[in-house]
Amino acid sequence: MKHRFVLVFMVLILVSCQKKETNLVLDTPKIQSLKAADLYSKVYYISTSLNTENCIAYNIGCDCCDGKIVFLKGNRFISDYYCIPEEYFTTGTFEIKKDKLILNYSKKQAILGPLDDSDYEAKDTLRLDTTPFDSLVLTIFTCHNKSLFKDKNEYYSEDTKTLISEAINDYKKRGVWEILGLKD
Repeated sequence: MKHRFVLVFMVLILVSCQKKETNLVLDTPKIQSLKAADLYSKVYYISTSLNTENCIAYNIGCDCCDGKIVFLKGNRFISDYYCIPEEYFTTGTFEIKKDKLILNYSKKQAILGPLDDSDYEAKDTLRLDTTPFDSLVLTIFTCHNKSLFKDKNEYYSEDTKTLISEAINDYKKRGVWEILGLKD
């Protein structure tokens, strides 16, 4: 009898400790009311998992599955994405069409990492790459009245811990702002 009680207790603990991630049933969106100006000066976190209780994207500890995007005035953005051993910085413009957020990337990308990506011990170097990118089309949806975005593999949720000024200052300090040709 004691073993059965212990087993039931352990199962209850395991079930209650799991992160709340489900196949999200989208709220009835008020998408038409989302305008580009609503995104100005906001930072969004990008990752492969979404906690549906608080509508926040989170990283489950994997490599190549988190980053952020900073929405700037004039429908511009800058984003970064970390994938060992490199960090990638992109910029471009964005537009909203119905229930879609479209990211139109510029032909410039900054890469911070070793010059030889197989040398994990090498000093990181910031360099410019001019490989063209396709546009990325994200679906806009709401989760508990918060606007979120999703592509095939990732969720974008507002990062309320990172101020836009902090993010921009970090890009400037690291030389990314200048190498990508961004202006204030």
